[in-house]
Amino acid sequence: MGWFGGVLASPDPSPVPIGAQIVWNEPRIWSVGATVRLSAGRGGGRLAVFGPCGAVDAELERLVDHASTGELDTAATAWTGAYALALDNGKGAFTLWADPAGACPLYLARTHDALLWSSSSLALASLLGSGPDRGWLAVHLADPTAWTPGRSTWTGVEQVPPGHRWTVPPNGASACVPYWEPPSGTRATSVQRLRDDLADSVLIRVAGRAISSDLSGGLDSSTLTAHAARCGPVVGITHHPKGKERGGDTDHAREVARAFPSIRHRLMPLGREHLPFTDLDALVLTDEPPPSAITIAQLFSQFALMASEEAEAHLTGDGGDSLFMPPPTHLADLVRSGRLLHATRDAQSWARLHRASPWPVLATAWKHPDRLGGVPGPKPWLTSDALDLADAVVSPCPHGRLLGYADRHLLAECRYVGRTAATENQLAAAFGIEMHNPFTDARILDSVLAVPAAERWSAHRYKPLLVDAVRNLLPDSVVRRAAKGRFAMDHHHGLRANLSRVLDLADGHLAGLGLVRPAVLRSLLRRGALGVDIPWGLIEPVLGTELWLRASGTAKQLVRWEERP
Repeated sequence: MGWFGGVLASPDPSPVPIGAQIVWNEPRIWSVGATVRLSAGRGGGRLAVFGPCGAVDAELERLVDHASTGELDTAATAWTGAYALALDNGKGAFTLWADPAGACPLYLARTHDALLWSSSSLALASLLGSGPDRGWLAVHLADPTAWTPGRSTWTGVEQVPPGHRWTVPPNGASACVPYWEPPSGTRATSVQRLRDDLADSVLIRVAGRAISSDLSGGLDSSTLTAHAARCGPVVGITHHPKGKERGGDTDHAREVARAFPSIRHRLMPLGREHLPFTDLDALVLTDEPPPSAITIAQLFSQFALMASEEAEAHLTGDGGDSLFMPPPTHLADLVRSGRLLHATRDAQSWARLHRASPWPVLATAWKHPDRLGGVPGPKPWLTSDALDLADAVVSPCPHGRLLGYADRHLLAECRYVGRTAATENQLAAAFGIEMHNPFTDARILDSVLAVPAAERWSAHRYKPLLVDAVRNLLPDSVVRRAAKGRFAMDHHHGLRANLSRVLDLADGHLAGLGLVRPAVLRSLLRRGALGVDIPWGLIEPVLGTELWLRASGTAKQLVRWEERP
């Protein structure tokens, strides 16, 4: 997918990344390997669409010629895909639209004489000579999904809030306002829309290209692989423990492959060389710490396999769990709206599933709704300074006032997945491959949010909304799955095999910044190496961030800029 950006209010010559292709001038916009579609209006207006987008050329031409601001706001989410819009209205005003799901993130930065924007925060930081932002890091360690307004991973670089429109009028006084509102609808219409949008979101990415796809045997990846197979040949990649090619997820993946002859099924055996925490020095610098930092050995091996299959683009089901398998966060909304009978019934269903009492979860819904979303209380490996700084920097999720608690939680989770998916794409780019996450498309998110939160959740069915949308697409045995395989033991084995290297991470940059308590973190890691269950979902961001910080200090391929007239 590459990256893109532009510069406003700058003298001539102006800064441009070395190797960038100029899309248009005055104001100057460039692309570095990014997909871009252009449309010019008869009145001097120009529209650029970056990223995969299902619009046809005639729609873009009409939009740039005749559309009002409201129609452009609608267009920013009207089509399938994950895209950003940039408009020069021909009268001196320039506008950007950041997608609501955060799958096509946009960033801003200022120099002493220029205002710049880009889809890569690292690129802007390279121009400014910025280092990592300590406040952002503190929030990332405390809660990776939290929103940090006016900031990004890098000092002096800020993210445009997802679902917002950023405009610079002729006088140069920029303004950022929300253009997107959460949709409403019925479950039946949303299921039908979800069914259509999933098919279209895959089609616009795979048509005429050599494609590979995750095929784990789970519902998310199987859905995308099946839709890709209906469009043409696709290489389906299934991981399995070395020496164990039968059973569980692998058998379900085979069923999907048998159902679609256009799937070329490739098994990828995982051995000790692929364990988490292996080959950690292989991580390269990205916009922010990538979620796959500690599993980089497995990820890079998969990229090499995809490259050997001559894949140009790869589909991944990341984001599906956030959309379709929510925690019981809707209980907080039910309790606060006085729907106590419904809340009690759902709490009892949850309690039976987990063999627990329903009353503590109902009390949590009333007193501590944050904990319903899986955000725990104490994090003893973080310093009090880190927690205080995070509290000072974090802000409610944009659009939060328009949403109930469950929807706010879902939106924050999805925006985190969407934003960090860009870092995975930066890693894949080193192998000449584009990564695509259709579950982070704005229309997919809209379809899910349109369903009342209580109707999305179920203690009795696995991912009920997605199951209803893909019925008749996948084999029944895959649709009826009640869970998917888990690999926590791989983390224990990988930690044990690489313990000295991982313990070294505890006393590094984060400790030097006063954000981490090394002794506490080392103690926790030693317990994990012994097989004790530890909160991997909270520890992985800490270790991944430390690895990323080390890459930020040693990387030799920062984006280079030049002055061009």
